[in-house]
Amino acid sequence: MTDTDADALVSAWRGFSARLAAHSPADHAALRPAADAGQIAGLEDGLGFPLHAQLRALLELHDGVAPRPAGDTFPAGSFLPLAHRLLPAEHILTRHRRYVELFPADIWDPEGRGALVGHARWWVPIALPLDGGVLFVDHLPGPTYGHVYEMGIGSGDIEGSLWATSLADMFTALTDSLTTGRPAFRHFVPDTYRHASGEHRIDWRVAR
Repeated sequence: MTDTDADALVSAWRGFSARLAAHSPADHAALRPAADAGQIAGLEDGLGFPLHAQLRALLELHDGVAPRPAGDTFPAGSFLPLAHRLLPAEHILTRHRRYVELFPADIWDPEGRGALVGHARWWVPIALPLDGGVLFVDHLPGPTYGHVYEMGIGSGDIEGSLWATSLADMFTALTDSLTTGRPAFRHFVPDTYRHASGEHRIDWRVAR
């Protein structure tokens, strides 16, 4: 990976972050400070491989979002489609270990159905929704390296859905959608949700 990869993420994130602050200050305020070098090194040690440059750059900007308050069904920080919330480094590693145990490689067809779960050890989870899904960056060396997938594990989905070929592309698509109203990833349309606190927050609905 090169500095250019990280620069692309930083540029894309700045555009998305500006839109987030404008459309939903509460969501923007839920972002945690940057992960430090020790946290990132510990994550890479636990994973057993280095982070994609764009994921490292994202963690160097924000170490996920604040913890979800108990009892709040749509808390600030749930600003990605399907109400995904960015994970801090320590939770990324915990989730990674869980998926490696859940999807042992030797029971899946590496070339057919289940190919994605067949290399779960190369997933790096970056966000979780309110249900049993996961958003992750694929770190398998090869053509899918750096791709961002969403998988509805709680619904029995083992095929996954490609959201973007990189984190930078994902945030660029979301920013464009917030700016123009056009669907992101072919079917998510930006909307707003009025929280019980009276705040308006970003939500995403499926285009019909």
